[in-house]
Amino acid sequence: MTIEELLQKEGKYVGPVKGYSMLPLLVEERDSVVICAQKPPYKILDVVLYKRGEDYILHRIVDINNNEYIIRGDNCFYDERVKEEHILGVLKEFFQGEKHVFCDEKEYLRYSKRHVRFYPFRKFAYKIKNVFKKLLRVPYRIILKQKNKG
Repeated sequence: MTIEELLQKEGKYVGPVKGYSMLPLLVEERDSVVICAQKPPYKILDVVLYKRGEDYILHRIVDINNNEYIIRGDNCFYDERVKEEHILGVLKEFFQGEKHVFCDEKEYLRYSKRHVRFYPFRKFAYKIKNVFKKLLRVPYRIILKQKNKG
């Protein structure tokens, strides 16, 4: 039974997390999610499940533009536009190891707002880190060549 069928039949899907796009909130092979079928409209900060090709994607709504939702993973630096009809369900609760978290708890909502608000700073820091990595590659290669000669 597919996730879509399960959501249509039971109204809920419970399963493990795969991938790294929602780090640090959700960790692969440790956490599980509870996705509930929900009718639109969806809200900013909702974490929604949608399908892209054959892949199921669980990302956060960061903006709404006309009939499209601007969606991004917490550990991603690019946005996606998803139409309302492609959204299958909404994250309502999850398990971080043994810890049970509901998505309407104050602590979770604070995390969500903070994570979206500070996205520009995280993206800037990510770009700076990549620039430094590129700059350090050349001297590192020169040092390696000198060691291999000697």
